[in-house]
Amino acid sequence: MECETSSTDRILLSAGGIAGLLFCGISTYEALTRPGFDISRHAISMLSLGKGGWVMAANFIVSGLLTLLCAMGLKRILAAGGEGRWLPILIGFYGLGLVLAGIFPAPASFGFPPGTPDNQAPVMIPSAIVHSIAFMLAFTALTIACFTAARLLKGRGSAPSLIAGISMPLLVALGMANVIAAGIAFFIAAVIGWAWLAIIVMQLAGAQSAPASAQACAQAQG
Repeated sequence: MECETSSTDRILLSAGGIAGLLFCGISTYEALTRPGFDISRHAISMLSLGKGGWVMAANFIVSGLLTLLCAMGLKRILAAGGEGRWLPILIGFYGLGLVLAGIFPAPASFGFPPGTPDNQAPVMIPSAIVHSIAFMLAFTALTIACFTAARLLKGRGSAPSLIAGISMPLLVALGMANVIAAGIAFFIAAVIGWAWLAIIVMQLAGAQSAPASAQACAQAQG
């Protein structure tokens, strides 16, 4: 009898890679085509505002839901204790933050969407506050997840997780300090985060699913 990784596991895990491609692809297209949007001044989350903003809002929500599916897949292939327990939870919080960020839009500011005064600072109305909390939830969970994964994949396998875990908060800090244009810094950090998720899913699937499948096969044959 030949045992293979569950097709359900493969589908759930692949949702993380699909989410990354979807989010980065749509964000890039919208940033390049939406009138009045300037990534050096505006965060990509602002693309959910104004005419056609529903596209970016849907992008956040769908990507977040796919990330939640990926978290379910990770839970299925990882051990129940230690970092194996916490990593799917952290990825789940990342997905939840994306969904909330799509439901509750960022505040209009600095000339976007068109018609907004060019010098208008963000007005933190309730929806904008929830959006900011959702962003912090997603970003913090993703950063902690990087270091959690690094502990799971000791040695050379931990390098992508360590690089992502260090570079993402560094980019956000540089953006907030205006050393790098905030919109550009945040977007690069987002791309790094999605690339890391795709890499870590492949690493963990290869490292963890084989022993788990072998054990399940032995039990089935026993």
